[in-house]
Formats: sequence, C-alpha cells, structure tokens
Amino acid sequence: MAFKITNEWIVDIPDKFEHRVEDEKMIFWTPGITVIAAAFRVPENTNRIDLLSQIQGKIPTNHLEIFVSTKGELAGLGYTQVQKQKGEKDRLSLVTFTASDTSCPQMAYYLDDPQDLVWAQSVWEHILFQPSGS
Repeated sequence: MAFKITNEWIVDIPDKFEHRVEDEKMIFWTPGITVIAAAFRVPENTNRIDLLSQIQGKIPTNHLEIFVSTKGELAGLGYTQVQKQKGEKDRLSLVTFTASDTSCPQMAYYLDDPQDLVWAQSVWEHILFQPSGS
C-alpha cells in the first residue's frame, strides 16, 4: 500500500503492516520488522550531494556496509549495522536517506531476520518523489 510520508514522498509498504504517526514520524510494523520514516527539508544553499556527503561523515563507525544510489534527480545513501539492545535479540538495521534538492526522507528498517534486508533495500529503491506542484 502506498503511504505519503510528505506531499513529495511516497513509500510502498505491504498491507500486512500496521502503522501510526508518532512525533512527526510514520511507524510501520509487523512481526519481525519495524520501519520508521521521517522527512526533513534540505538546508538552503545545500544540494542533495552536499547533504549526503555531510550524512556520510556521520555514519557510525560500527556500520557493516554502505550503499549509494542515484536515480535521476535523486541521490541515496544507506548503511547497515547491528542494533544491540540489552536483554533483547540483536536486530539488523538499514538506515537510508533519499535526497532531492529540496527534501530528504530518512528511513530506518529494523529486522529480526537478516534475510529481510533484500526486502528493505527494495522498499528503499522504490520510494517515489513527486516534486511540489507536480
């Protein structure tokens, strides 16, 4: 099902996911997977490449893998890492940023099963951007 993160960004999340809005973030969940989406404006006098370069400098040193994506007027950056919570099962996370020159959704996918990474990457790769006024 397609969900509007903002007026410009649409993400396709399967119907089996529950969802809610909390603290200006969209949260989707189903057993074994949680997805959190939040969008922000790109600062004035910054383009998408500059923004992602700044974000890349802040990627945690314990990341496992970094992904880069470009498609038309969009650029993306993502990374994986293991989330360790005391008393809970370790989870693989994929954190992604997809930037236009005006806005950027950040999405975090928390996965109980590392094999769900392929699904999470596919959701990220298929996020849709509709510029304002389109």
